Amino acid sequence: MDERGREALLKYVLRPPIAQERVAQGPDGLVRLTLKKPFSDGTFAVDLDPLSLLTRLCASVPPPRFHTVRYAGVLASASKLRSRILPEPPQRLPDADQEGRSAKSRRSGCPYRPWAELMMRTFALDVLCCPRCNSRLRLVALMTDAKEVWRYLRALGEPSEAPERSPARGPPYWRSRALRRRAGDVDAA
Repeated sequence: MDERGREALLKYVLRPPIAQERVAQGPDGLVRLTLKKPFSDGTFAVDLDPLSLLTRLCASVPPPRFHTVRYAGVLASASKLRSRILPEPPQRLPDADQEGRSAKSRRSGCPYRPWAELMMRTFALDVLCCPRCNSRLRLVALMTDAKEVWRYLRALGEPSEAPERSPARGPPYWRSRALRRRAGDVDAA
């Protein structure tokens, strides 16, 4: 990917959820959000305490692996005509470094790409290159037995037990004055 394209992508990903010119410090430490257009009742801004604003922003984030864009018609994934409008994938000869599963998956039409190839394409970072000798790393063994993992970690001098969990704490949103008022808390009024 070229430098300008990477910069545009990063600016898009790192943009704030709310336009900065529409956010201001309101009365009593509240955050004032100015609306794009006033409501029919004349409301032009909303005042929220910071924690309530954050909880509302978090609620608008979709869950992982949830598609927010739905396609219909020819662009739908199950459309019989979709193959006619999609461009042909570029034919590349597999490199010596990208042998095995990645070359086979491209030939079979499978969209799967190994994580190392994705890291290389996205960040231009070769994660399979040894930092000491610059040779290629390869999978030697895959341990799934808990006893073997414990024995291996003990031999390396690493902790083999999970750390203690910290105690549960109360919900942080209860600090929000607006939520306490809505629940009928007299101290919040």
